[in-house]
Amino acid sequence: GHHINITLIDKSRYHTFYPNLYEVATAHIPEIFGHMPLDFFNLKSSAIYPLEDIFTDDLNVTVLESEVVGVDFKKNKVRLKNAPAHNYDFLVLAAGSETNYFNISGMGQSALPLKNFFDALELRNAIDEAFFRAPKNHIMKIAIGGGGFTGCELAGELVGYMKKLAQVHGRPEYYGECLIIEAAENLLGGASAALQKKAKARLEKLGVKFKFKSQIHGVDGQEIILEDGSKIPYDVLVWTAGVKANNLTKLLFGVKLEKNACVAADKNLRVLPYENVFGVGDITYCVDKATGKSLPMTASVAIREAKCVAENIKRMILKTPLKNYNPRHAGFIIPLGGRYALLESHGIRLSGFLPWAAKQMIAFHYWATLVGWVRAFRLWKSGLEVYLEND
Repeated sequence: GHHINITLIDKSRYHTFYPNLYEVATAHIPEIFGHMPLDFFNLKSSAIYPLEDIFTDDLNVTVLESEVVGVDFKKNKVRLKNAPAHNYDFLVLAAGSETNYFNISGMGQSALPLKNFFDALELRNAIDEAFFRAPKNHIMKIAIGGGGFTGCELAGELVGYMKKLAQVHGRPEYYGECLIIEAAENLLGGASAALQKKAKARLEKLGVKFKFKSQIHGVDGQEIILEDGSKIPYDVLVWTAGVKANNLTKLLFGVKLEKNACVAADKNLRVLPYENVFGVGDITYCVDKATGKSLPMTASVAIREAKCVAENIKRMILKTPLKNYNPRHAGFIIPLGGRYALLESHGIRLSGFLPWAAKQMIAFHYWATLVGWVRAFRLWKSGLEVYLEND
């Protein structure tokens, strides 16, 4: 047997479970006399989990809390912030993506992103704060830039949250509106026309408003300025309309970058031009031969890429031929408020409670692969209790 040591370098100590962030951003937790109630910890553990705890039983995995500031590919060293450089035989780049504001003036300063747990909490607090500050007859306007998956899921949850807040702050519930601003003419860019229609109908029924074919030109004070010069006032602005590869890619010399600053990967998911460097997830640019398009930045793609890379590292150690990554489209499930979701997979389309339940099962399975069935069940159950109360 080969003795293999794996070092996981991450600048935060947590693994984030992205699908639950919308829930975190809109969970209503009554604060009891200024103390954060137990629910907060359930909420937190449903979305983030300490990396060390995931690998308690894996003696060959070390978690290193540090930030990568560059890689010396010739000497096989990873340069770290406030720590000595780290040697590697094989390197996997999996630093994910970050929010892309596309240099829209004022957007980075005014809009809230939704990329991690703390973003989600900040969004929750910003909305609460806005309700608290505004005069009673003011119509609270929440604008979401981007009608993709994140924008739609968030809108679906926000409507219920705003109704709840209106109650808490003693306002009539119609004093709030949620508006999705989308540059294209449809929601959910990557989905089929049938699904786009269904999503729009569902969100409309919940009371979400839309502005299509509207490119945002800039943000000035409490107003969004569109390309055509018209202005839209807002109280809270969330930006979900773009991601780009982690800024780390700009610090990698000699690596070919593709669109959105992603690193180019070959059919074995090796980062060109290096033999012993692999890329997985949002940070890599991988083209699906069947469609000629780049793969979407989703967790399911990243997980399948990771399996392929693990296999290829094993094959390199055993000196056997590498495996080609073969992307397949598993489809997706998108929850849209309450216990309702849309599913599209292998030509099957479903809407309503069943896809929502399927989404919960997938989440449970996901945690189980990371922390084992027993711990996963506890986590999943405590998270679900908060969310159900929330719905």
